[in-house]
Amino acid sequence: MAHPMRTPAEETLIARFAAEKAALPGTATLITPLRETAFRAFEEVGLPHRRVEDWRYTDLRANLKSIAPAAGPANLDAIRTAKPAVEGDGARRLVVANGTFLADLSDLADLEAGLSIRSLAEDLANGTTSVAHAIGIDPLPAGNTAVELNTAFMTDGVVIEVAEGVVIERPLEIVHLVASATPVSTAVRNFVFVGAGARATVIETVESLDAVAHQSNIVTTLSVGDDAALDHIRLQLEPDTAVSFATVTARIGARATLNTFNAALGAGLARAQVFATFTGREAKGGFRGVTLLSGRRHADTTLVVNHDAEACESRELYKAVVDDSAKSVFQGRIEVPSHAQKTDARMMTASLLLSEDAEAAAKPELEIFADDVQCGHGATCGEIDDDLMFYLLSRGIPEAEAESMLILAFLGEAIDEIDNEAVHDALIHRVEDWLKARQG
Repeated sequence: MAHPMRTPAEETLIARFAAEKAALPGTATLITPLRETAFRAFEEVGLPHRRVEDWRYTDLRANLKSIAPAAGPANLDAIRTAKPAVEGDGARRLVVANGTFLADLSDLADLEAGLSIRSLAEDLANGTTSVAHAIGIDPLPAGNTAVELNTAFMTDGVVIEVAEGVVIERPLEIVHLVASATPVSTAVRNFVFVGAGARATVIETVESLDAVAHQSNIVTTLSVGDDAALDHIRLQLEPDTAVSFATVTARIGARATLNTFNAALGAGLARAQVFATFTGREAKGGFRGVTLLSGRRHADTTLVVNHDAEACESRELYKAVVDDSAKSVFQGRIEVPSHAQKTDARMMTASLLLSEDAEAAAKPELEIFADDVQCGHGATCGEIDDDLMFYLLSRGIPEAEAESMLILAFLGEAIDEIDNEAVHDALIHRVEDWLKARQG
């Protein structure tokens, strides 16, 4: 088999793995083989390009020109003084800075009974079997470049376990920060295990404290037990110079509920992925998100939901607002195997273009092999409705304000699905700030 010439980014990754793998955390019997297998799979095919169907709209081989070195220790003073991305939510903040979980700067006091929070690096070093098993359990992202590179290079992260039947009222917020005056890359892996009948809310915020070309690769694995409920919200707030890969893998048990929300509000090149599998019957899943783009930013949302059990319900809703020469991508696939009768799945994506140079690509798909299902998908793309604009202008509302009102209303259908009031309000305020900046 002939291989294409290596790009500088691929050569750097190969050299880095050879130099760094011995120092990465993990036991030789459990974790090291997982790392090597993942990197060999990447090395075999290299960075994906437009002829790779799942990456046809986000050509990493062409657009990822270089790879930053691994992050060193973070500037702790900058971390301590950083303003929270979400205020007033009362969350228990868990700080991951420059790829390392900082227990001393995290709120670990007086943990609720049945709640365990620990460093992934410790679990990797100890060879914790539950984590090792979870790294390789999900077949959906197999062969995915971002996941393979995360498995190969992961340094640390947060492991959260909620015991069976325990209800955690206080939100848990994983704060991902990069504090470095020069470009660095991070690979963080988080695990959230919610036991049968348990309840929890997990928020993730991703930020860079310096406006340089950082590269982040975060994978968060969610396990939702039978009759359990988990809300997962992610706010991606990195600067336009950043490259951001974020992946959520989820397994949802019988009669369980998982709601996820992703807000793509930063990074020059971003891809947010969700790979979810219903493993037990009568479960429910909500998969939603919003994207705000300007300049020459590129944001890709990729979603795969596998209804691998009977009588499960999923709702997917993603909205994008695209300005200037930016490009939004949505790829969504719902898989319904032959045994998944009584499936109810609905997927919708809508894009609002604010300039003639703005682009939006949408590829919703259904793969249905069962005959007793209710499934549907749709996609729309267009400009602001002239009739609605005229109505507002005729009421004396200034044009800029009228346009902002319509954009907020367009995004509100998705944002209003967020139950956490503080996160909802923080996201609305960020949208308002984006609109104000657009108006100059």
